Amino acid sequence: MNRIANARRTFKTRTIALAASVMLVSLIPSLVSASAPAALVDTQAPTAPANLKFTSGNSTSISMKWDASSDNVGVVAYEIYRTNYGVLAGVVSGSTLNFTDVGLTPGTPYSYSVKAVDAAGNRSAWSNPIGITLPNS
Repeated sequence: MNRIANARRTFKTRTIALAASVMLVSLIPSLVSASAPAALVDTQAPTAPANLKFTSGNSTSISMKWDASSDNVGVVAYEIYRTNYGVLAGVVSGSTLNFTDVGLTPGTPYSYSVKAVDAAGNRSAWSNPIGITLPNS
């Protein structure tokens, strides 16, 4: 009896997952309309995030914020880079204008800059860079 109940549960779970996949696939044509090819060829990058600044921190974390970028289609994400543009420290949604970097080493200097990204993957120029040395404790 348990095997039948487990089989029904598995079948129901797979059916729900399949239905969700079919629903998502059916939405794609309405999201990307063949009658609007200009929307598919977005080559304009967002403006660079402005006024990047630290808002708080301690010996192992730093919080920062910036002003929103603008884009002809819309900003979908911000990429936050650490250490002279080299390490991607995090990504936040296009509506989020702050970030906290955690797990840092006390007494270490860090620098940050941010890029905006639109739905087509176009990236802005770098924001203003900021730098700080964390306290030892």
